[in-house]
Amino acid sequence: MPVLTYIRNGAAILALVLAAVPVHVSAQDSPQRLSPSEARSFALGLLQQGETQAARALALGLLRKDSRDYIALMVLAEAERSLGRPAQAKFAARRAWRSTDVEKERFAAAFMMSGILKAEEKYSQAQLWLRRAGTATDEPRYEAAARKEYRRVQAANPWSLSFNFSLAPTSNVNGGPNDNTYTIGDLVFVDPTAVPLSGVEVGTMLNITHRLKPAEWGRVSFGLRYDERRYMLSSAAKRAVPTANGSDYAFTALDVHMRIDFASKMERARTTAEIGLSQAWQAGERIATGQRLRLSRGFASERLAFASYGISLQDQTRHDSALRSNTAYTVDGFALRQLSNDSLLRYGAALSKVDSASSDMAHTAATLSLAYLPAAPLLGAQASFSGALQLREYDRLRYGSTLRRDQKLSLSANFVFEQIDYMGFSPSLTLNATRNISNKTLFDTQELGLSLGIKSTF
Repeated sequence: MPVLTYIRNGAAILALVLAAVPVHVSAQDSPQRLSPSEARSFALGLLQQGETQAARALALGLLRKDSRDYIALMVLAEAERSLGRPAQAKFAARRAWRSTDVEKERFAAAFMMSGILKAEEKYSQAQLWLRRAGTATDEPRYEAAARKEYRRVQAANPWSLSFNFSLAPTSNVNGGPNDNTYTIGDLVFVDPTAVPLSGVEVGTMLNITHRLKPAEWGRVSFGLRYDERRYMLSSAAKRAVPTANGSDYAFTALDVHMRIDFASKMERARTTAEIGLSQAWQAGERIATGQRLRLSRGFASERLAFASYGISLQDQTRHDSALRSNTAYTVDGFALRQLSNDSLLRYGAALSKVDSASSDMAHTAATLSLAYLPAAPLLGAQASFSGALQLREYDRLRYGSTLRRDQKLSLSANFVFEQIDYMGFSPSLTLNATRNISNKTLFDTQELGLSLGIKSTF
C-alpha cells in the first residue's frame, strides 16, 4: 500500500513504496535469489539503512529486467543523489516520472526531481518540477506539500518570473466622455469623435526580478516589467466613429528598476529605496520617458499584519506633446489588518501634486482605498473586493470660469478559481466599474469591464 516516507535536507527523497514493508537486513545477509517484489523491498531497506552502493546495485539489476520499474528508478535516483552524481539522479527521476500514470507516483518523482535540482541551485527548474508535482495529484496534502516547498525554493531563487494574460471586454476603450460637448466662455463645442468606444482589451504583463546575494547591510535587486495592451473595437464602436481603429489605442510600456532593501534591527521592519526608468508607446509611437525615485518603510506589529508608508518623485517627459511633460510628488501609505475570521482588510491613502505647463496635467489629488480579502472561498473561488475614491482639483482655468474638479470612483471584484488548476495556474475573473464625475462634461466618463485571465496560485 502506498505510504509517504521520509524527508531529508528539506527535500522529498522518496515518496511512495508500492511493495511490502522494507526488510531491514544488511547487504551480506541478502538472499541469492529474490523475486522482483522482494528485491524492491530489499532495495528500499538497504537505502534506509544507508547501504547506498548496495541499493544502487540492486536497483540496476531490477532495471536490467524492466527499464520502467518505478520503484527501482526511484531507489536509483536517491542512491545517485546520495553518492553525489546529480546527472544520473536526474536521469533516473525523469524516467520514473515517465514510467507511471499513477498520480501519487508521478507526484513523488516530480518532487524528488525538484529536490535534486534545488541541491544544484537550479531553482527555476526546481520550481517547474514542483508545479508538475502539484498538478500530478488532486490529494490536498500532496498539493500543500508542493506549494510549501515551492515557496521555499522561490525564497532561495535569485530570479523570479511572473506573467499575466487577460482578455477584457470593456465599454470604454478610449476613455470617451458621456457628453462630448464642452463650453469655453460663451462658445459651445461638440467633438463627434469624443464618444465611448466599446471593445476588447488583450493584455500581457511580464515581470522579471533578479536579487543579488544579501549583505549585512541589506539586499539589492533589479527588475524589468513589460506591459502590453492591444484593442479590438466592437462593430458598434466602428459605426459610431468609422475612422477609429483598435491600433490607435494600442499601448506598450517597459520599466526597469533597481531596489535596495536595507537591513533593520527590527526583524519585522524594512526600509526600501527604488529608482526606475520607463518608456511608453502608443499606436507604435513613443509617447513618454519617465524616471522615478521612491523611499518607503514597511513593518508589522501586533495590531497590523503589515503596514507601509513612503514618498515618491516621478518625472515624465512627453514626446507626443512637450507641454504635457510633468513632475509628480506623492505621499502614500497603507495598512493590512487580519480579522478574527482570518480575512484581510487593507486600507490606504495617498496625496499627490503634479506640476506641469499643461493645464490638463497640473493638479492636486487625494485618494482613499479599501480592499477586503475573505479567508473562505466565495462561489468556489478565492475572492477579493476593492474600491478607491480619488478627488482631483486642477491648478489652472481652461474650460470656462471655474477650475476643473473630478471625483473618480473605482470598484473591483476579483475571483480566482483555484479548483481549476494546471501546474499552479488557475483562471481568474475580474469585474471593474469606474465612474469619473467632473464639473466639466468633457471629462465625465464611465467604464464597465470584465477581465478573464490566468493567475499563478503558487
